[in-house]
Amino acid sequence: MKIIVSFGDPNGIGFETFVKSFFISKTAFENINFTLVANTTTIQEYIKKCSLNARLNGNNLIINDHQIEVISIPYAEVQFGRITMEAGRFAYDSLRTATNLVKEKKYDALLTLPISKYSISLAGFNFPGHTEYLAFVDNSKDCLMILFNEKMKVALATIHIPLKEVTQSITQELLTNKIDIFHKSLQFDFGSISPKIAVLSLNPHSGECGKIGSEENDIILPVINNFQNHLWAISGPYSSDSFFRNDDYIKYDGIFAMYHDQGLIPLKMNSRNGGVNLTAGLSFIRVSPDHGTAYDIAGLNIADPMSTYKSIIWSEIIHKYRTR
Repeated sequence: MKIIVSFGDPNGIGFETFVKSFFISKTAFENINFTLVANTTTIQEYIKKCSLNARLNGNNLIINDHQIEVISIPYAEVQFGRITMEAGRFAYDSLRTATNLVKEKKYDALLTLPISKYSISLAGFNFPGHTEYLAFVDNSKDCLMILFNEKMKVALATIHIPLKEVTQSITQELLTNKIDIFHKSLQFDFGSISPKIAVLSLNPHSGECGKIGSEENDIILPVINNFQNHLWAISGPYSSDSFFRNDDYIKYDGIFAMYHDQGLIPLKMNSRNGGVNLTAGLSFIRVSPDHGTAYDIAGLNIADPMSTYKSIIWSEIIHKYRTR
């Protein structure tokens, strides 16, 4: 399997977690060939400033006996913890190059290391995040953010929008489209033949029969009923506080949340730094760790690599499901 890696923000922890992920298991990556889009001078600076166990050999990065090809982009200085346009440009160059190559089917999957949304915006990146950019470049209107671990898979109806805009964004058309993508991803990316999906409510207590909100009765429930009429194993809407409190998520292959924090807070608490982000609905596999640049600890060599490690492991699993 061939994975291309976008470097992310050179002032954050992304590259540190990538390097460290190779030391979690000696054999986990033995069937994977990696290519990193970066700059050797930037890489060397990062390794030295962060005291990482890696080295360069010409245009190849050597990590724990793995030889990783480096595709060159213009240099950026490593300034840990700082928001800079230079870092944003570097991250954008890396992402753009890596995405084009995976779209051309030269690689089996794309691993994106974390970006600073503010820094990259200074370089002309006019998207809320990776997911929206990848959907645009791939000409896909049908993408979906799924964050998951071995026990829980959470998909989001809305992603990087202000909370005040969530309610007006929740429509029957949106939910039908996103849940359909989720259902297909659970089948083809995770191997669930007849996936069981739980749908969360938008309002507290599922709207209390309309007393706290009407979206459950007017929008969410009709969508669920329609899928049930097609014999899908889907139910809800469930009030998220009691749903996660009682560990009801264990009964389901997938959980569909209405907005970002509703689904991702319990997912990240459950993952303990091992969550993975998958963009479903693209023409290629894209995974990433479930954390950001973590500027507050960047350069200290204390970042946990487990989420990056799991992202790589799951990219291989998903690739096998898609090509079986």
